[in-house]
Amino acid sequence: MTIKSSIFVKLIATFLAAILVIASLGIYMYNWSLKTVKDEIFKSTTAQVTFYLEGLEAEIDRIKILQYDVLNDEDLNKLAIRYSIMDEYETMESMRKLHHRLVSIHNSNAYISNVSAHIYPIQKTISSKKSVNVLDTDKFETLRIPEGMKGAQLLMYNGSLHLTTFLTGNMGLSPLYMIEIELNTSVFREALKQFDTYPDSRSILLDITNGLTIHSDEDQLFDEVVNSFTRDESVIKIGEVMSYGDAFIIAEKSEYLNMVLFRFIPKDVVLVPTKEFYVWLWVFTGAVLVLVVFIYAYTYKLIQRPMKELVKSFRSVEKGNFNVKMEVNQNNEFDYLNKGFNSMVQNVSNLIDQVYKHKILEQKAELKHLQSQISPHFLYNSFFLINTMAKVKDENLIPFTKLLGEYFQFITKNDADSIPLYEEIEHARTYTDIQLMRYPSKLSVDFESCPVQFKEMKVPRLIVQPIIENAFKYAVEHSKGPATILVYFQLIEHKLTIVVEDNGKQLTDEKLQDLQKQFIQVHSSESSGLNNIHRRVQLIYGEDYGLQVERSGLGGLKVKLQINPKMRE
Repeated sequence: MTIKSSIFVKLIATFLAAILVIASLGIYMYNWSLKTVKDEIFKSTTAQVTFYLEGLEAEIDRIKILQYDVLNDEDLNKLAIRYSIMDEYETMESMRKLHHRLVSIHNSNAYISNVSAHIYPIQKTISSKKSVNVLDTDKFETLRIPEGMKGAQLLMYNGSLHLTTFLTGNMGLSPLYMIEIELNTSVFREALKQFDTYPDSRSILLDITNGLTIHSDEDQLFDEVVNSFTRDESVIKIGEVMSYGDAFIIAEKSEYLNMVLFRFIPKDVVLVPTKEFYVWLWVFTGAVLVLVVFIYAYTYKLIQRPMKELVKSFRSVEKGNFNVKMEVNQNNEFDYLNKGFNSMVQNVSNLIDQVYKHKILEQKAELKHLQSQISPHFLYNSFFLINTMAKVKDENLIPFTKLLGEYFQFITKNDADSIPLYEEIEHARTYTDIQLMRYPSKLSVDFESCPVQFKEMKVPRLIVQPIIENAFKYAVEHSKGPATILVYFQLIEHKLTIVVEDNGKQLTDEKLQDLQKQFIQVHSSESSGLNNIHRRVQLIYGEDYGLQVERSGLGGLKVKLQINPKMRE
């Protein structure tokens, strides 16, 4: 019994397979829960970022609507167009009303830091913070929106973001006035801080148009990532979760604002919900290992040890030792098996002399008889050939005498009744090589090599060479034309078949039928070499094995020797 076929090994392997499945399921659940938690965190974060950007876009749009509405303000138009014909009271009243409206706009939205109306014709600036001031011409020109600028049209001046719109004069002259709204960056920062719900998390809003970054915290962490994105936008994939050092990055972009909001979430935050599960996974793994060791030891004691003793006893009986006796004291199913074994050994011991030894003696007698049947015709022809080769100084003399010596050495030795298959095949090949030297121009032999997987299996001596000798007799000696002999191996229906074919022309249908009858009849009196082989093979392997004969495709006889490849000892 091999280790692979052991019941104990299969039992333990099955248990380990079940444990492996459970452990794999646990690992899968761990990874699944980790992925689920991560996905939920990332989805929530992405939704927050998207919601903020959409809300910011809406706020900017509302601010711009207010801004455009001011362009049509009656007092603003009076100051820009009719200033020269207005008296002082009317001018002051228009400025007061305009200032009041700008203050109202300022207070209407937290993102607004200041609202200013720059009136170019009168060189005045009216703002919600400082009332009336002299127009800053440089600022007025700087904040003019460049041609072709799309989206929200945010401009930066002195580190702050501004929204501007202006009304031009007739015929494309200089603008009459401009409405400027300065945005409060501190409000942006406060809004970003609301995202930092996890320890050490950070948020950064990048204005790509102006290269402005607004941090949720005063420190400048992750500026390297933002700067890399500014240089090459392909380093960060918008809308995807990316890993950077000890943090995950989530970035969403607003095409309208031309801004990107970066969220940095520490990896520890994502892994914290699964740490306890991770600990329990290791506890589970340790418990499984302890359980495996316990079951192994218990199963070994309960099953493997008595099974090994029983198998050991069977092997001892196989080797011919019938004095084996199993102990009966386990109080389980093995007691029944051990009692049955003891009874079987006793019965076999009583029958061995009547059956088994009788067959062994019969087999040995037949083998000795076959060994003694050395063809004198083959013997003296070989000596005549040696004499002729010596006279003509044939270079094949030495190989021929060596082959002849090996042939007769194998024929006459009596040390073993069974030999490895490859030795039997080598002897048959030796005989074939001798005949090839005798008839080099008349004989052609195709002899397959012995299959590697069956080389060491034990077979009776002299079961292949006599078949080839029979083929040679009818294909070469009784034929005037060229002779062909084929020797090959087949595995048919779990039977190892050694096939010998010849192209002899002397085989009639009557002779073929006579041969077939010899192998079918149980008590045939025929004592030919083929019949001898057939009976010896059946003694060892059973009546389903032996020789079969039929007509060869070459025209001569086809002999199939069938043996059991499973009986290798």
